Amino acid sequence: MKPVLGALTLVTLGSLSGCGYFFGEDGYFRDRGGDYQAAVIEPRMTVPAGVESKPIGDLLPVPGRVEPGPGGKFQTPRPQALMVTADTSDFSLQQNGPNRWLLAQRTPVEAWPLVRQFFSDYQVPLSGENPRLGELETSGLVFDQQAENPLVRRLVPAVGPNRRTDGQEQRFRLRIEPGVQSGTSEIQVVHTSRSQGSTLNSWPERSDNPNLERALLAELESYLSQSADSDSASLVAAQGMGQSDRVTLEQDGAGNPVLNMQTDFNRAWAAVGEALNRADVLVSDINRSAGVYYVDLEQRASQQQRKRGFFARMFGRDKPQESASEERIQVRLTPVANRVQVTVEKSIDTAADAAEARQLLERIRNNLT
Repeated sequence: MKPVLGALTLVTLGSLSGCGYFFGEDGYFRDRGGDYQAAVIEPRMTVPAGVESKPIGDLLPVPGRVEPGPGGKFQTPRPQALMVTADTSDFSLQQNGPNRWLLAQRTPVEAWPLVRQFFSDYQVPLSGENPRLGELETSGLVFDQQAENPLVRRLVPAVGPNRRTDGQEQRFRLRIEPGVQSGTSEIQVVHTSRSQGSTLNSWPERSDNPNLERALLAELESYLSQSADSDSASLVAAQGMGQSDRVTLEQDGAGNPVLNMQTDFNRAWAAVGEALNRADVLVSDINRSAGVYYVDLEQRASQQQRKRGFFARMFGRDKPQESASEERIQVRLTPVANRVQVTVEKSIDTAADAAEARQLLERIRNNLT
């Protein structure tokens, strides 16, 4: 017993002396919080005559008069906490490449009467509206003849140089569609121009003048943010507006279930990941470049989170079991034209059981809308 105690004593003393080597005043990991008090201000660097140089500003300017700090140890105070407010707007402008839209934390049924009221307050007549499709079309605005119109006054500066508006009518089409997340909607705008008095009624794929599209969206966002709390609903019109088929569950030519999402890949990827989390489906791995979520239907995400230890949660996910890799199901996202197809597969060459795939896709859809 005595030899064992002696060995433990030597190990303990060695450990304590080792702490001084690592963490002491002269240790490698010593506290450097007060080093700035002993810092010396060096003279500004001078460039030899005849050598050109660009002016270099001070990244951390030092005041001209610096009082010497107190001697001894000094404890650096903690920074003050940032003020975080929850006063965020329910309407925000979004952009993805050339595509712009107004994201509203409202259902399309709730956003529809607010958008109609916008044109009513700005004295802009509508030439057509379809509540079921969520579409509004304005009459032609003649900028040089309607300069007193409040909306025209805000749009004219956005026309841009080298663009003529005399003798032309400016028209806008707004479409309100259900957003990817539940309870939201997306408002999109298309601008087109035609000769004054023309009966041409076609609409381009993209706006003739993107600046006017952006300006109208910005004005609409400002208006809706200020009047979101007011009740300007037209219930009769709102009741006629149903949910469009933004997310549909269909079948491909082989009879396999397919979830079609009318959106771009980036938003579809984020929405499917959030839906899997809401559905308590365990995502064991991801491959975003291939558009694949690897899920384990035998376990729940909440149960797996409780099983993981403290260090596993802090420093990464648990090491997956080799046997589980063969049982994983792939949720694959594939961009096709202007939509994204979500399918369930065992591998890239083998489809999953049709009933199992449909059940999982329904869980995803139910947590999207």
